[in-house]
Amino acid sequence: MIISRKKEGVKMRIALVATFGVKCGIATYTEHLAAELSGEHEVVVFAEDCIDNQQPDFKSDIKFIRCFNRNYVDTRLLEELEAYNPDIIHVQHEYGIFRGLKNLLNVVRDTFRGRVLMTLHTVDCNGEFDLIECADYFIVHKEEARVRLINDKGIQPEMVKVIPHGTLIVPEIPMEHARNVLELPLNRRIIISHAFLERRKNIDKIILAVAELKDEIPIQYVHIGDIHPHVLYENGQKFYNECIELIEELGVQENVRLITNFVSDEELFYYLNACDVIVTLEDDTYPKISASGIMHTVARRPVIASDVINFAEFPEGSFYRIAIDKNTLKHAIKEILLDSEVSDRFAERLFDYARKTSWDNIANAHLNLYYGCLDYTRLGYVYT
Repeated sequence: MIISRKKEGVKMRIALVATFGVKCGIATYTEHLAAELSGEHEVVVFAEDCIDNQQPDFKSDIKFIRCFNRNYVDTRLLEELEAYNPDIIHVQHEYGIFRGLKNLLNVVRDTFRGRVLMTLHTVDCNGEFDLIECADYFIVHKEEARVRLINDKGIQPEMVKVIPHGTLIVPEIPMEHARNVLELPLNRRIIISHAFLERRKNIDKIILAVAELKDEIPIQYVHIGDIHPHVLYENGQKFYNECIELIEELGVQENVRLITNFVSDEELFYYLNACDVIVTLEDDTYPKISASGIMHTVARRPVIASDVINFAEFPEGSFYRIAIDKNTLKHAIKEILLDSEVSDRFAERLFDYARKTSWDNIANAHLNLYYGCLDYTRLGYVYT
């Protein structure tokens, strides 16, 4: 029995291994988690080198050390972790980042056995699960992912925990003020999408729907998000060029604006408060089950989103689920914009879910898991 100190009174040394300070969903996730954990604990991010996608003017109160790179293997990460000697090592895993570093992660786990957790931001349901030696516990964001790992991959149930993706709750700003700041029209209904601009986000279908609605409803569509830095040309720059051509072909230059640069959270808050509806038309990635931070930035606005497994954690009725289809999207936009009761219902249900999964609650869920796998004798507990 532990008798000398309560676990809540222990200040942990937490090492987060992730991308940081770059235009990347994992980096944003890490930034929010680190900010919440650092309120009572010591947090250091062991970060990847910047690879051509650094956030402009990035600053952080969180200490970070750049000590690994996805394109080659060296010993910097292990050396820095050994020098810090953390109580918990928490790897924010994404295959695009760590695919070539599996052996390095194995060595980290062997060196710090019992202290290594890994969040799987993508669970690949095909083939063999090749990360079993890389962590003592695995975190997934959806029950569907946990079931797949246990039933199909043979992972022991006690090794897999579900912690939902944290939700960033957008501060409320009066709509008129937000539009004035952003120089957006006051006399139009505004649709916003925000994500990396890539083919699987179906920005072209949103443009087509807006083109067919513009004579029926005074409408403005704004997409916010840079071209993804790590996708093929045909899915990134080429797709952007196709969208520009489509806008010109349809004659909707006054109705569609593509903002292809990185915007801060603070600027994004203004856009989300300025809009009437948010649209997220992301493709299904199954057999990969991925997290999506797009849906976890929540304002008091209704959301229309594709009915895909990536959004499976959201309760029924929290957003307007649709097939990835122009005509279905048109119908959804009209219903949301023309029926305030429907609009308000979706907005409030999503906001209820946002409160339950706010970053402070999600950080506490992580702390409970950290406490559960700590060797407390290292932190000054006395056993009797």
